[in-house]
Amino acid sequence: MLHCILICPNENANAELAVLLSRIPDLEVARVLTTYPSPDELLRAIRVRKADLVLLCVDDWAPSEAIINGLDNAAPGLPIITFDGHDLQELLPKLMHLGVREHLNFPMEASALANAIDAARRRLATHPVAAARQSDLYTFLPSKPGVGTSTLAVSASHALAEDLGARTLLLDCDLAAGAIRFLLKLAITGSVVDSIKHAGNLDEDMWSQMVGKYDRLEVLHAGLLEPPAGLDLPSLERVLAMARAQYEVICVDLASSLDEFSVALMKESRRIFLVTTPELVPLHMAKARLASLKDLGLQDRVSLLLNRKVRNDFSDADVAKLVGLPVAYSFSNDYAGVQGAILNATPISHETDLGQSILNLAQSMAPHLDAPKPQSYRRKFLQFFRQLPAREQELVSR
Repeated sequence: MLHCILICPNENANAELAVLLSRIPDLEVARVLTTYPSPDELLRAIRVRKADLVLLCVDDWAPSEAIINGLDNAAPGLPIITFDGHDLQELLPKLMHLGVREHLNFPMEASALANAIDAARRRLATHPVAAARQSDLYTFLPSKPGVGTSTLAVSASHALAEDLGARTLLLDCDLAAGAIRFLLKLAITGSVVDSIKHAGNLDEDMWSQMVGKYDRLEVLHAGLLEPPAGLDLPSLERVLAMARAQYEVICVDLASSLDEFSVALMKESRRIFLVTTPELVPLHMAKARLASLKDLGLQDRVSLLLNRKVRNDFSDADVAKLVGLPVAYSFSNDYAGVQGAILNATPISHETDLGQSILNLAQSMAPHLDAPKPQSYRRKFLQFFRQLPAREQELVSR
């Protein structure tokens, strides 16, 4: 089954195309967009709907060009069939320059549309579009409240999105005491609780309205800090599935309790970052948390983060001995830097030692960004452009 997204602001054309497309076997119109989306919005729809093909009306050239360029960068090899009712002689060189292989004049013949879609199928068979990489989910678990877990989660997430260019989502799942909305001074947006409540109707449009944004980072905050008596875990799974379809990295700031909700999230994690500070009580609690995670079969996913370290504190070796786990990353005690970031509603500056340590953590969370970029299949040669039917070629030559 081929899944396509149709982008066309002309309602009459959409109605006519719906009839033509319904007659093509093994083709499903996954989404119809009646306004030109931003490249980011379209990519979100493609990932959520698992689309294999885009049909694009190019009556308005400027947004059409932005969409084609955006897809070439974000989803190289994804087939695009363009159509319009304008002068092809002027449009053809522009489409060729962008590497578009299939263009149809509107109104179009059913056979011409079917042939263009068959050509797209054959191309996908020989040059399949690389599957979207499964997003990595990282949970930040405090050994006890107050060890700076939210600060690390916010700054690492921001570094992933802003500095490393990863599509990143930050979830504040400390539903009774989440501070991320305050830390980033987010406007009123949807929350994690809202997304779970609406999981049955959640689509990419509702999602984009729910998430808050801080620079390139997208955020679902904890809500009103009045967690419901029970959270439906199947609904949580649907929310995570929606998120995984749209982001490369998902960071989750957890409460310090090992409740059913937190455990479900940790079971989805690639890594569990257990955060402690170098005092006896947090270290003791970290040891207890590690024992509980071991009972859950999650010990192999745990990395220990040592926060607010100063020169005269326990050494990393001492901390590892007390907790029972080596220190993966340690972060200096920069009280002034952290307070300044809170007052200014910004992540920790990379110009500080603490900020550099957080950036190093972020880089470890997205190792795929160091891999070579997927090879683009854009071809800007006449021989790769679909030949028009003879009757249309005569019209163009005139």
